[in-house]
Amino acid sequence: MIFAAGVGSRLKQLTQSTPKCLMQAGGKTLLEHVIIKLKAAGVTELAINVHHHAEQVTSFLLTKKNFGLPIHISYESSLLDTGGGLKKVQAFFEDESTFIVHNADVYCSASITEVVEFHEKHGAVATLAIMQRESQRGLFFNDSMQLVGWTEESNQNAIETKAGDLYSFSGMSICSHELFSHMGNQSKFSIIEPFLAAARATGRVYGKLIRSDDWIDIGTPAHLSALQKKLAP
Repeated sequence: MIFAAGVGSRLKQLTQSTPKCLMQAGGKTLLEHVIIKLKAAGVTELAINVHHHAEQVTSFLLTKKNFGLPIHISYESSLLDTGGGLKKVQAFFEDESTFIVHNADVYCSASITEVVEFHEKHGAVATLAIMQRESQRGLFFNDSMQLVGWTEESNQNAIETKAGDLYSFSGMSICSHELFSHMGNQSKFSIIEPFLAAARATGRVYGKLIRSDDWIDIGTPAHLSALQKKLAP
């Protein structure tokens, strides 16, 4: 599953006429970088959600002949956030025990295969690729790298979050189909919510450390420029 529906408001004028996932760096769009990476990891079929300038995304995929993959497009007339976007395509994953979820607006050179292997070894409901970097927001993991809290939660969870160290989520995760059973009835929500629900119910949501210098969030013009410089020939 690739999340490509975002408006990209922090990129300001850059995304007024172009969706964020079609911003370019190193001669390729951000979406193309993610698809190539997923194919290299063995992915054989994709679901991609779209919203902002959706027709441009679908046209781009057609010009690339879907990169040789069956691709299911999930159009969102209004944004459902990451959790809602995944829930909307639940039927797509009905026959899959494990699948990869990746934001289109992050460039990550860390090995997906290593995260998948960690996920399978631990029998996890979900495994999040996480980083150690300066941030006031993020997720708390204990010494066993089990998810125990989130900085966006209310104070009622404060005792629990103190039991863990703060890490930043990369926007890449490996999920088991079991994750859908930890989603509520709402249609719009962050994917972090079922991660936390599954963590508290099962203790099987883990973090797998990746290097922060293997990752760039293309959320601002400065970050996009940094990636363009990084990938320049």
